[in-house]
Amino acid sequence: MGPPFHTRGLQQCGRGTKMRWKYHRKYHLLVAVIAATGVARSQGVLTLEGAQQIARQNNAAIRLAESDLQIAQNNTTRGNAGFLPKVDATAGFGGSVTNTNQEYRTGEVVNRNGATATNYNAGVGVSWIAFDGFRMFNAYDQLQKRQELANAGLESAIEEVAWQVAVAWYDVVRQQQQLRVLRQSITMSEERLRWVEMKYEVGENSKRELLPAKVDLNSDRSAALRQEATLRNAKAALNLLLVRDPATEFTVPDTILLDQSLDETVLRQEAIAANRQLRAARIARQLASLGVDEARAGYYPRLGLNLGYNFTGSSAEASFINSNTSDGLTYGATASLNLFDGFNTSRQMENAQIEIQAAELQYQDAERAVTSQLAQAFITWRSRLELVKLERENVGIAEQSLGIAQERFNVGTIIPLELREAQTALTEARSRLLAALYDAYRSQVDLMRMSGRL
Repeated sequence: MGPPFHTRGLQQCGRGTKMRWKYHRKYHLLVAVIAATGVARSQGVLTLEGAQQIARQNNAAIRLAESDLQIAQNNTTRGNAGFLPKVDATAGFGGSVTNTNQEYRTGEVVNRNGATATNYNAGVGVSWIAFDGFRMFNAYDQLQKRQELANAGLESAIEEVAWQVAVAWYDVVRQQQQLRVLRQSITMSEERLRWVEMKYEVGENSKRELLPAKVDLNSDRSAALRQEATLRNAKAALNLLLVRDPATEFTVPDTILLDQSLDETVLRQEAIAANRQLRAARIARQLASLGVDEARAGYYPRLGLNLGYNFTGSSAEASFINSNTSDGLTYGATASLNLFDGFNTSRQMENAQIEIQAAELQYQDAERAVTSQLAQAFITWRSRLELVKLERENVGIAEQSLGIAQERFNVGTIIPLELREAQTALTEARSRLLAALYDAYRSQVDLMRMSGRL
């Protein structure tokens, strides 16, 4: 807000008018203090760190990525890779009821109706692939890489949400500051209207000057009402990212901090080392390399070991042997070597090599894209910093112009329209500065994201 109206021009309006004007100023100041105190008590201040923490806990994309990582962690076991033996227990039972009619050469006859027979068995077996051409080692390495890939996916989800929250949070800051600018314009228009009314009451101004002052005040109030709606929408958008009621009320600090010490060379080095997109591409390249080892396992022999304990038993009423049981250990080893498989192993090796080349090309393309985007974003960031500097100078000039216009208006050397033009110029300069600050901050957040700092 520019310097306040000077009071020396009120001397011609009489002591009573002057006292009324002072009373109005004190009254409005008291109301503003009480209102500000009430708002501070009823609304919580939401910092950027606090907003990102809430989003980190509640955002659905992050929670889904956490679930994927948990599944990958559960899968990364030596048992899943094939290192551990397999143990099976089996048991069985069976029976029959038969009618038997037997006649022997000796003339003896045996007739038996409803003769029962039962048999049962139980056993425990252990089988273990002792060597499979290093395939199990390769499988475990692949599981570890997939876990790394899932972790990179979680970090990418966190980074994406952090970027969205930062942009939305600073949009609330911008809209909140813009509302303050418009309210400052309302205050200036109210003071101007009171000034014109007091002069109109003593006959120094005509109604032709009073009506435009009222129209300008209403115009400022209308702009503030529209800005209040814009601010509420910005808060609702941020609340949506935080997964909470869109109507949740809060305030944000009125500061947009810019880091002017960013260095393009350092950012490029950090991007190559820590960029989430490049990290995922590197893991994909490593997985492709493991595919060659998996295909090569087909050239090696395969050795399996087995050990078991079995128990069997049977009984029969119509048999010469009333019951029979047996138990014992079984063991063995098997070895196999593929001599010819229709060149499938060679084909798999060739495809794995092609996949390595494709993964390498994808990584190189991703690295070029990231470095190019970072260079463009850095140029944009630098130009927007210059624009911020220019708009700050414009605000200073507009404030000085408004101060001069107020002094000249107080002594009656300019008409109210010229004062309004100076006031409008200051409001527009402040709005442009806010827009420039927001654009510069978005470029800064983009750079932080590309370099892996976010």
